[in-house]
Amino acid sequence: MTRAYFTENEKMYTPKFPAWSMDAKLHIEEILQDKGYQVSVVARVGCDRKYHDAWQVEREDIPRLVEQLFRQRIAVEVQAEGHGKASINFCYDYSESQILAAVKGFWRNRK
Repeated sequence: MTRAYFTENEKMYTPKFPAWSMDAKLHIEEILQDKGYQVSVVARVGCDRKYHDAWQVEREDIPRLVEQLFRQRIAVEVQAEGHGKASINFCYDYSESQILAAVKGFWRNRK
């Protein structure tokens, strides 16, 4: 481990196109909000220094969401953000149809 971690400037990358359409992003947010999760679909830089679609969620919802994604065989990265938020990054660039199908099977949030 002689190399340093990437700095935020080294992670910068200009995406060529968004992976998920705006309609799909809004539909995902709508489904998850109906199930009791506060989710915003955003773009985040993954460990490969490329932008990927991501969800910005409440930190307290992370264990439940990651478990449900794990049940659907969807691998993700989790990144801490400020003010009680975290992001779930889809670094393997799953298609919007895969994510929509998975989200429909999620359990309701029991807060």
